[in-house]
Amino acid sequence: MPFLSLLDDRAKPKGSRDPLGFELIWTHYGRQVIGNLTTITGSLTNFAVAILGFKWANDLHAHLPEADRQSRIRDSFLRYEQLAAYLRYLSGDTQIMGITRVQQRMRDKKSRVNFGIGADSQILSDQASYGLWGLYSSAMRDAGLVQGDIRLPTPIGLAIAEKIEHKLDQPYFIDMFSSVKPLAIDELEPLASTFKRAINNIEARRDLMHTLMGGTQHKQMQQKLWLLTQDMSKESSGVNGIPDFITQVKARSNGSDLAQRLTEIEWVERVLVAANNIFNYCRRKDGAMVAEIVSELEQRYSYSHLSDGLSFEGLRDVLGVQRVDILQRLLQALRNHNQYEAVMALLELNRIVMELRGGCPWVELESGSTLRVKVPNETAALLDQVELESQWDYDYFIASYINIASQGLGLSWKTQ
Repeated sequence: MPFLSLLDDRAKPKGSRDPLGFELIWTHYGRQVIGNLTTITGSLTNFAVAILGFKWANDLHAHLPEADRQSRIRDSFLRYEQLAAYLRYLSGDTQIMGITRVQQRMRDKKSRVNFGIGADSQILSDQASYGLWGLYSSAMRDAGLVQGDIRLPTPIGLAIAEKIEHKLDQPYFIDMFSSVKPLAIDELEPLASTFKRAINNIEARRDLMHTLMGGTQHKQMQQKLWLLTQDMSKESSGVNGIPDFITQVKARSNGSDLAQRLTEIEWVERVLVAANNIFNYCRRKDGAMVAEIVSELEQRYSYSHLSDGLSFEGLRDVLGVQRVDILQRLLQALRNHNQYEAVMALLELNRIVMELRGGCPWVELESGSTLRVKVPNETAALLDQVELESQWDYDYFIASYINIASQGLGLSWKTQ
């Protein structure tokens, strides 16, 4: 997926290259525990800003015929998001989607800013796709905060938005971002602290946090996780990364189905890390003999830490029979310390994944014995054994969950 200049790095979806097709795998296991959040949606403040904007944009165009409403609501929301970003920046908040352009435009206190859908106004190269409208709305729909393509707040979402806007002059703010007249920064500065207090409304953030974290009624696993997370916040000395979070939750879950799901995530991650380690190393070995690579892997690693309880058979509907069979081969090869078979399985998996995308393999075998690399990774280095057993390459939406919990509960939990 191409990204144009000045696209904020935090707006870039993770796994966009994914040569082994592992995104479908970790997403499948992650969604069994966390049903609404994504890898991008880790800011409670962004959710607060978004729900208020969805309300105001819908209020502004509620009178329009349905055929005209969606585009007008979206355009007004983009203008609102621009205003909100400038006000947040002026109040000292740098956790903004589009921070690069916002910083550039706010650097000169004498400059003026425009609100609009043109390239000179947008705070991201494609703000509708990579800003709050595109990246936060699915999590809000899944949590029951908004509905439909117009992001209309539900009764729950509306109640939260009304708490945020309680002391804001809605018509005045709407006039500002609806105006075609450029505004000077000194015209925005008096509003920054007021807007900051509004989006940090304690009751609104509390309700927003519980709605996002508790999941919907049919997401019982996430509801269990949230109850245990709240217990941890009262008893725990802290959280130091995803593995630590999982360990603490499992210790409190008394062998429940939630503990089993988290254990499966741990098992899966160890296999994916092992696979990435081998494949990424192959990407820097253009022209090398496979036998040379296999010998190096055999001398370096033991895979006895991989669980005997893991099987990828349950992914047949997700990945298809062919890819699951290759993953089973890979898993068996690693367990049997058959490094040659593991390398062959990874090369085949890469070929199939890239064929499905209409592309060519990143690494392939020439004359049955030599690696030919088309997409190299010159910096890849083999992990040591400790890293192989402890490093995490994917987050299963847990990092966003920890961040929201930490922000909402006033903690200092870490994701890594």
